Amino acid sequence: MKYLTPLAFVLLALTGCSTAVQSQSGTGTLMAGSGVTTGGDDHPGSVAVLLGLDPVRQDLKLSSLQCTLLDSLRAQYKSRSKQIIAIGMADEDAGIRANWDLKSLSKQFNQRALNVLSSSQQDRLRQIERQMLGGNLLTSPSEQQLLGLSAQQQQQLASISQSSKAQVASLNTQSASGKLSPFWADIKRHQLQSSTSNQMLSVLTAKQKKHWLVLSGQKMGLPKFSDPNARTQSIFEGY
Repeated sequence: MKYLTPLAFVLLALTGCSTAVQSQSGTGTLMAGSGVTTGGDDHPGSVAVLLGLDPVRQDLKLSSLQCTLLDSLRAQYKSRSKQIIAIGMADEDAGIRANWDLKSLSKQFNQRALNVLSSSQQDRLRQIERQMLGGNLLTSPSEQQLLGLSAQQQQQLASISQSSKAQVASLNTQSASGKLSPFWADIKRHQLQSSTSNQMLSVLTAKQKKHWLVLSGQKMGLPKFSDPNARTQSIFEGY
């Protein structure tokens, strides 16, 4: 069964999103997509893969037909993303193109996965995303509009996001070069994503924070972090 621990989700969900492509070339390692953006993705992760997690499926009460359709979408998404990343490893230009292709692919499959759900299931999924991603979801344009964020708040969030992406890129470079073990790289990514979430939440006013908690809905039950039968699974597993 596909289980997910709360801490690991916050770590891994954002990692794949913020460091889309690494391209090895004669000029070094290129981390594509780390520039400043005026708005983030509404779903900073793969919805198709998120919907493959058993706790999420159980919470949404997905039918067997829905699960079958989502399994197919998830397999297609992982396969195509691996192909794009492989092409992007050729050189810097290929890496930049691959980064944009990954963004387009993610957007396409996110919408296809959402189309499998009923409107009420989509609403509940959004609540689950808020609970799991915390402040990291505040880069979403729709979330910013929903909370009525000012232009100044949006710029603050963009700056925090840019800083986080740069730090994750540095961690990935250290890990790829062997200067940092994969285990410690994961630990440091989790610490960074947790810190980023807290920083982003601190941008909200007291009223906005209260509204955010209401929008998060009923807390979703997940395995405890110490559960020996639970295993972590990234919503970007496989790339």
